[in-house]
Amino acid sequence: MFQRERRLVRAIGDFGAFATVVCALGLGSIHGGQFTLAAVQAIVVPRGWISSRRTRALIDWLELEGTAQRHPPSHDNRERPWSLNGWLVLAVQTLATAYLAAASPWVEHKAETPGMMAAGASALIEGVSWLLRHTDELHPVSEETRMFMGHAPGFPILLDLVFATKTSAFDATGCEFSRKAAARAYGISRAHVTALLARAERLNFLRRNGSRIVLGDQTLRNVQRDLAYQLAFVVLWSASSKP
Repeated sequence: MFQRERRLVRAIGDFGAFATVVCALGLGSIHGGQFTLAAVQAIVVPRGWISSRRTRALIDWLELEGTAQRHPPSHDNRERPWSLNGWLVLAVQTLATAYLAAASPWVEHKAETPGMMAAGASALIEGVSWLLRHTDELHPVSEETRMFMGHAPGFPILLDLVFATKTSAFDATGCEFSRKAAARAYGISRAHVTALLARAERLNFLRRNGSRIVLGDQTLRNVQRDLAYQLAFVVLWSASSKP
């Protein structure tokens, strides 16, 4: 998904941007599709996920990209209503649908129509937004996942590394991972990919071996556990939100 729509790398490619967009969508779902920047900042800024300046820059950029719309304010510009639409909303719904599909073996359901699937995706987005607003319910994320999620598009690259480790001819020398291919796929520089991998190596999350990457055993276990918790939330929220 990030490879098909490269604007997503900037829009939701790191956790701060992702939390901003999802919280905006969640707030909009209970306020007629609209939200204020102040309300979003009140959630994401105190928790250290993103700065207020960057949330402002992000919403302005989304407006330039035609996926955010501003509405007339009452008095304070921070209270100006905004709404999200277009390609960004479609992308987040697609991501939610992918998580629902991944969790489907653990969810009892009848054959769903496209309308039911769309409703399920919207409900999951609202659920993630609720979870972000209630951080006491958040399960602690591993240092490995947190580090990659802090740098766009770190989390997709981490998933690529896990996938390569689990599916390729992995041995003590690691798995093949092309920095050039990753840079091309996500529309970033090869230096950006190299810097991300170098930071992970300094933290002992992985080891670079020429063109191959060796994920540490603990790293692999921690990331798989984080993914399992994500899917568990999808299962539980899906079950609780059904009539």
